[in-house]
Amino acid sequence: MNDTRVTQPTVDLRVEAGFPVLMSEELTRIRMNDLIREAQQQRLAHKVGAGRLWRRLAVYAADRADRAQRCQ
Repeated sequence: MNDTRVTQPTVDLRVEAGFPVLMSEELTRIRMNDLIREAQQQRLAHKVGAGRLWRRLAVYAADRADRAQRCQ
């Protein structure tokens, strides 16, 4: 059998292409920072959505109060 995987050493293409090889701790830190950033963006989106809801509710309540006052 002529298996080239056994006879030829494996070469890390990232090293040859100039990409740095990162340690697992650094990869974990990068991933954690990405997750934190994503969570912050989701919280901001949630706050904006909640603000819109409360603004619409306030407009609705003001309209109802105006209509109720006119009917008296």
